[in-house]
Amino acid sequence: MIQLKLPSETVHLLGIPETTVQYPGASSLDTPNGRVWVKTNENPKRDIYRKALAALGYSLPLPILRPSKAGKGGDSLLRQAEQIAILDAADLPVPKVRYCDRDFLILTDAGIALDAAVKDETTRRRLALTEEDLHIALMTMTDTLATLHAKGFAHGRPKIRDFGWRDGVATLLDLEERPWEVMPMPAAQARDIFLWIMDLSVHPASRSIAPQAMARFKVTMSEATADELQTLLRLLTIAAPVARVVDKLHPDKRDIVGALAGYEVMKAALRP
Repeated sequence: MIQLKLPSETVHLLGIPETTVQYPGASSLDTPNGRVWVKTNENPKRDIYRKALAALGYSLPLPILRPSKAGKGGDSLLRQAEQIAILDAADLPVPKVRYCDRDFLILTDAGIALDAAVKDETTRRRLALTEEDLHIALMTMTDTLATLHAKGFAHGRPKIRDFGWRDGVATLLDLEERPWEVMPMPAAQARDIFLWIMDLSVHPASRSIAPQAMARFKVTMSEATADELQTLLRLLTIAAPVARVVDKLHPDKRDIVGALAGYEVMKAALRP
């Protein structure tokens, strides 16, 4: 793991001695004004699989399949800070930006991430999280995502790890994707809903909550988003048989497990 030295003006701003942080990734630092997280700029992956999916997305007359232009590398950290400011102005729960340039984004701590607790019972016991605690947290995250949509925004890649949890507040994190730049906002919101239901559906501890989360979206999403979700559901109906074959051959593929389970949740909620 490479270590990068924080700029002198940054450590002075934070009131800490000179230090290094890991690259790529995120590192926590304790400062006189509380803990912060330092994200480093990470180059995007350029594998053939991603290029093939991107080409497919742009070749079909379905904007919802198009990959986001934003992501990693370049000005992605500056763009994340910009999006945080926009959502903060809309009174949505986001961390505060302490510092940002093209190489480092420093954010206030937003609490714990619950993805490890969802995956592992030992972690839940260590954090003293009951099944009810986890249910409340995941439904609060669902409500936060629904509120984000109601205010005219999308997350871009909502997963359990993309929320911080503290004192009953689910804070929006990792705002690096911008699908609304390549598709209508309702399509970006429909994409959000599928990705969220899919992530909830991966592990048993959260899978039971997915139907309730989908029911919440059903009564809160706009008509345009509902139409886009129906389009996505038709696409998933075509893809599901292939995914089931892949699942039998590679049952350890969590994305396939989540996608198939999430598809069933969406189908049960949206189909007559």
